[in-house]
Amino acid sequence: MIVFDTNAVNLLPPSGPRADIIRKLRQSGHHKVAVPWMVMEEMVAHQTKHYPAKYQAAVNTLAKLRDVLPWDLESSLEPLDLQRFAGHWRDVYGEIFEVIDTSGDAARMALAREAMGLPPAKQSNDRSEGARDVAVWFSILEYLKKHPDEEICFVTANTKDFGDGAAYPYPMNEDLRGLEDRLTRLTSFDDVVAKFTKEVSGQEAEAAAEELLRSLAVRARVASTAVEVLSSPTGFVGLDAAEASVQWRQWLASPETELLSIADVTGHEIEGNVWYTANTRWLLYGAAIDGGHDRKTRYVSCVWEMKVLFSANGEEERPTLLTPSEPTLPDTADTRCMKVLTELKARTARLTQRALKSRLPRSPAEGLIVQSLADIPTLDIAGLLPDVSIPDTLSAGALSHIVSSMPTLDVASSLNHDVLRNFTTGVDLSSLLPQHDFSRLVPDMDFSHLFAQSSINELVAQALTQGLEAAADDETQPPDEDSEEDSHSPDDDSPPDETRP
Repeated sequence: MIVFDTNAVNLLPPSGPRADIIRKLRQSGHHKVAVPWMVMEEMVAHQTKHYPAKYQAAVNTLAKLRDVLPWDLESSLEPLDLQRFAGHWRDVYGEIFEVIDTSGDAARMALAREAMGLPPAKQSNDRSEGARDVAVWFSILEYLKKHPDEEICFVTANTKDFGDGAAYPYPMNEDLRGLEDRLTRLTSFDDVVAKFTKEVSGQEAEAAAEELLRSLAVRARVASTAVEVLSSPTGFVGLDAAEASVQWRQWLASPETELLSIADVTGHEIEGNVWYTANTRWLLYGAAIDGGHDRKTRYVSCVWEMKVLFSANGEEERPTLLTPSEPTLPDTADTRCMKVLTELKARTARLTQRALKSRLPRSPAEGLIVQSLADIPTLDIAGLLPDVSIPDTLSAGALSHIVSSMPTLDVASSLNHDVLRNFTTGVDLSSLLPQHDFSRLVPDMDFSHLFAQSSINELVAQALTQGLEAAADDETQPPDEDSEEDSHSPDDDSPPDETRP
């Protein structure tokens, strides 16, 4: 395990190269990287200690502005929340480091040793100090005793208090007795890089990044992460299907993605495995909820920039998406960007057509819901059934038999669960159905077996059943069978296209 003292990682930028190397070391599976609890609290304190003063300065500025305005100032500040601010930085650094606990016994011994001014505490101008250093020291010793099969490399530039690693002053030498061979020392972050990694750069790194980041697995990872993290009450910017600027709040389902560019590729070889970081730009296109109060859905596109950490070790290593920025508008003057957008639109259209043609296979529940909201043509359920007159010749038992033969829908893998949970409670799927009288056919039918067993799929199944029942109540006119067409079916001989996992 590599354990850092505060002086080695103080004010560590979460998106900087040092943090990236720490992530690579952890994700390689060959090393643990940690800080003692006391170090974590010092790192958080260094980020938060100026917050109250800066907040008060803003309050004072507003007060001065109110003094000179002839009207009431409507602007105001949210309350000062130091715990929230500190919690943010604990979460940020907690994603980078493991944390070694500092027990109550270690904390008490640290205070006692500081009172005596014994190393790693010290006497200075008739006063003793250094309890935090002692707490770090005892945390490391406790970890070694609890994990007899592990070794620790302690990284600290404070050789004055902690010693040089070759010899320790009393009573630290007594503290370490029997553990000497399991504790080594480094004095800087550069020493860590030199000892545990080998830099890989140039064309080799760029070629590896290009191949890996364009893979289907990484694109799917970017798409699923977009659903998870891109949600805003105020909205993001994007282009609609007509390439006009619009506001949207969150994705309804996983968007289609394509890599636009890669920059600043760096790699480090760790125990024979190569890990890379790169700054990337992605183009996303899919169904999203817009920024209006009516929660209308539309197809939108946007550009999403982020740093990516990934490995060249095979498909089992999932990429880590680091420090993503807010989505921006695609550049309509960028010929390549617009060409990729055209390809994404065509891919989405092919997937929707294939879903409808294949009688609702694995993914079309997504297309079904998206189409119902985006004013895409009515889905003809009767068109999926044998060519018969439903009101006159098809019994409820026959319809049940046909429905039971339809394939299972696994929509949980692609739909935005939170959006769908709210969406299905109020959706009226009767608008998806042609003008049929289902009153004699539907009441006792159970469509839930068409869906995989997950809470989200059960919601969709329930919504579909309720939609059919609504149609049975509202629609009394027989269908005009000559007017109904399946306009969604593509050519049977069309080549297979790439599908999202």
